[in-house]
Amino acid sequence: MRLNKTQIGVLNEKVEILKNNGILNKKIGTLAASIPLKIESIDPHAVIKMGERGITVDDAQSYINNSMIMFEQQNKTTRLYVSNDGNSAVLVVGSMLITAYPSINFDEGMIAIINEVKKYAGK
Repeated sequence: MRLNKTQIGVLNEKVEILKNNGILNKKIGTLAASIPLKIESIDPHAVIKMGERGITVDDAQSYINNSMIMFEQQNKTTRLYVSNDGNSAVLVVGSMLITAYPSINFDEGMIAIINEVKKYAGK
């Protein structure tokens, strides 16, 4: 699924509404079209948390490869990739995976934004 600039703009407006209503974390970042990225390294803490969550590096890479959108965070130094199956957060420099979690761990805000993306993407 590839979103155009108009769709991204509308979705960013929806993100702001969700933030202002306390449904989405205000620090989530700015929604953007996904940029392909290959995980090059993994933060040691991420390895532990992924084990606790029952997911693998292949799962985390799949979340990136199948992401509908991403959020640019921390002055564009981190990207949070969002897919139906889970999310992966990656440091841009060095392509280091810093966390990943399956969709079972999505909160109300993440579910809300995924539903908005599906509306605008026609999926």
